[in-house]
Amino acid sequence: MGQERRDDTGDALFVRPKSYLSTRDLVVIALLSSLGGVLSTYVGYLGNLMNHVVGVPFGAGQFLAGLHVVWIILAMGLTRKKGVGTVTGLVKGTVELFTGSTHGIVIVVVSLVQGIVADTVLFSDRAKERRDYTSYAMAGGLSAAMNVLVFQAFFFSGVPWVLIGMLCMLAFASGMIFGGWLSIEMLETMEYSGMLTGKREIIVDDESSNIEHLWRKSRERKKRRKISIAVVASFLVLFSIGAVYYFAFIYVLPGEDTIEVNGVVSSPFDFAYDDFTDYETTIIAELVGSITYVEPREYTGVPLRAIITEAVPLPSASEVLVRGTDGYHVTFSLEEVLDDDELLVVKENGSFRIVGANYEGGYWVEQIAVIEVR
Repeated sequence: MGQERRDDTGDALFVRPKSYLSTRDLVVIALLSSLGGVLSTYVGYLGNLMNHVVGVPFGAGQFLAGLHVVWIILAMGLTRKKGVGTVTGLVKGTVELFTGSTHGIVIVVVSLVQGIVADTVLFSDRAKERRDYTSYAMAGGLSAAMNVLVFQAFFFSGVPWVLIGMLCMLAFASGMIFGGWLSIEMLETMEYSGMLTGKREIIVDDESSNIEHLWRKSRERKKRRKISIAVVASFLVLFSIGAVYYFAFIYVLPGEDTIEVNGVVSSPFDFAYDDFTDYETTIIAELVGSITYVEPREYTGVPLRAIITEAVPLPSASEVLVRGTDGYHVTFSLEEVLDDDELLVVKENGSFRIVGANYEGGYWVEQIAVIEVR
């Protein structure tokens, strides 16, 4: 309902009600949700790199979980309105789904829950505006921890709660750093640069002022401003360079109906499943990962051995690398691949995946893009 007002002549005027979310708010939500959704695969790739470096599959990478929620916290800090975290989480998860997330519809649930938790912790508009480090850190930390708990509900059946607790602690710490501290630094950098109306007035240096303590506080704030801008700028530069490299040289758009087979072979080719249906076989396999478990069930696919044999490996070849669209990859011994009839390339929901009855879950690469003989 609109409000009725009177002009100077006494005539009635109808005033259109003000929307809860302004056009600016909607643009902020759309922009940050899209960035977060698209860059989620890159963040996942960074997590995989950390797992490889540290040697703890599907564990150490949780320390980067906060990079998944920083977009939600930023949207809340910029709009300062209730419900924005939930909306941003929902849109972000939807973008992730349609840009090829290997988790399917579950990723929408994960992102939505993260937004709801952030909204609950920073429920007060005043809390968003004050940018209290403790409140923002708790919002970021708890939101990031939901990444582990929601996946536990869907995928991690039978995993010891001690391990789940450790992963939650890693994710929580990441959320405090990236979702809490980094978000506030980015918001205040925008304030200092004039892009954002601040939570407090910035006092201009004026040596002629008689209020010396205000002038000194302004000097201290100016110093902190420079440090804040330097830290945020350094992070954004490194993050952006890495993202450009990832999307230019590693990431492959999902949806391709073939797999590139190349490397140290005589006959590289593009594998199409329909060309190998004569080799189809069915096995029963159980996915046992570090924190993921799927009960034994039937899988039908083409043995990786048949695909590699078709490419004719050269005598110098010794291993087979399988890479997914998101950059995640594993390496198999060529000799073992050629002797294994239970290592399959399976086509499910329009994409390819590895199923290995004799391999742990970390080797079950999803959305295969490249098979390289090395």
